[in-house]
Amino acid sequence: MGDPVSEAAIAGAALVRHLDDVRFACLRALRQLLRALDAERIAIAFVSPDGECLREELVWAGGFARCGESERVLSSAGLAEPIRDWLASRNSVVNIPIEVQSPAWHAMPCDRLVLVRGELVVKGLGLLVLAVQLRSAGGLPEGAGHAMSLFLNEYGKRRWLITS
Repeated sequence: MGDPVSEAAIAGAALVRHLDDVRFACLRALRQLLRALDAERIAIAFVSPDGECLREELVWAGGFARCGESERVLSSAGLAEPIRDWLASRNSVVNIPIEVQSPAWHAMPCDRLVLVRGELVVKGLGLLVLAVQLRSAGGLPEGAGHAMSLFLNEYGKRRWLITS
């Protein structure tokens, strides 16, 4: 490993797997990932099959923004085409630039939206993803997407497969 993003994601996966309080473990992991990524906001969310909306479940944000459980549904209609292309692919990560003029910028004021795919698909909600809003250019360190998927999959197992 060696990069702070992968280390935060792997530590988060271990926390989720071993702590009884899944919510606390996930929020702590999201906070660590936010710092490692130097992100504006990071959320565990579901992306609809049509790519038109993101339904947040847990979120951690920088500054004085609200953190914790979220029922926020973000319209990603302006980004639906690249999201649908990504959903149809087997790629674990998509990096979508967001222009200030884009209609999506009002819902997600950032320069880039990075989505990391999990394995879990919940009927009526969609694919479990990690949605990261970034202001900086560049991509994830090599292997970070895989590590972030591991964290997301541990969360999915504990939150959806065990409680369902």
